[in-house]
Amino acid sequence: MRINRITLLCDDLDAAIRFYVDAFGFELIEDTQVSDQKRIVRVAPEHTGASFNLARPKAGDESLIGQQMGKRVAVFIDVDDLDLCLARFHQHNVDIVDGPRTEPFGRCLLAKDLSGNTWEFVERVDAH
Repeated sequence: MRINRITLLCDDLDAAIRFYVDAFGFELIEDTQVSDQKRIVRVAPEHTGASFNLARPKAGDESLIGQQMGKRVAVFIDVDDLDLCLARFHQHNVDIVDGPRTEPFGRCLLAKDLSGNTWEFVERVDAH
């Protein structure tokens, strides 16, 4: 088994694409208008098998935007260069919640996406 996609609810798909591509450095994998009501939008960090399916909420689920994981970290992303991420985050006014800080496993920081979900970006200590 392997994870294929994880859905993230968004108010505005075009704004979400710009945020994840420009601010988080993800790649736009797919943007297909299937019908008037359905648009498939997928973004992903480079070199990963799983992608994030950006989707508008269904009726009644609007309050879940940015709250899908409660107040917990929604996604953990391993990165090669946390300083590069941090510079990109500052350039695009990403809300840094905590860090960067050093932990036994490496350097990390917590950042919010445009919907309010918390992401942890980790530059891991070399295990060798």
